Amino acid sequence: MSMNTVIHAAVRRDLGRLERALDDLAPGDTARAAELARAWAHFREQLDHHHRSEHEVVWPALTSWGVDPALLAQMDAEHDLMAAALADADAAVGTLRGDASPRSRDHAREAVRRLHRVTADHLEHEERELEPLLLGGFEGSPEAAEMDRRLRAGGLGRAAVLMSWLADGAGPRESQALRELVPAPFRVLLIGVMGRGYRREVASVWR
Repeated sequence: MSMNTVIHAAVRRDLGRLERALDDLAPGDTARAAELARAWAHFREQLDHHHRSEHEVVWPALTSWGVDPALLAQMDAEHDLMAAALADADAAVGTLRGDASPRSRDHAREAVRRLHRVTADHLEHEERELEPLLLGGFEGSPEAAEMDRRLRAGGLGRAAVLMSWLADGAGPRESQALRELVPAPFRVLLIGVMGRGYRREVASVWR
């Protein structure tokens, strides 16, 4: 399993968590709505960063390696659909922070469900088309090495938040992939030590 698919699993997991939390949100519970809005802001930033990284770093690397640009253009078109659904959900969840009425809750829940549907379709398409390439000849190529170098350029702070998010609630396959992809000392540093802020501000929302 590639890191890309591990990230996809976290995206799916958070969307499911948010849907269930909105189902359970009691009318007028503004404190819980504020917690959900905080977790949502983290999710939105992770999804947006992931897609910007694909467009700016991953797609150029795959193109240099010989992947058909038309396929990557399809992926970008799907990203555009997701961006529109993400903006709608962002507005709906933002309203919910100050208005936890049944109407606002239902609107936010439906917007998140639409985003989930659009996102699921895209992730399945991307995994079907690109996962064999990422785990095939591309892996180990100079293009892949340069891609990895650029993706790591965000620094330890960003890596700690990302790794903590990926590990939070990960299933057996994703957990095994993280163990294979990230050396144990780095996992301890990034998740165990530097991931405290994520656990306090975001993971606690889902507990």
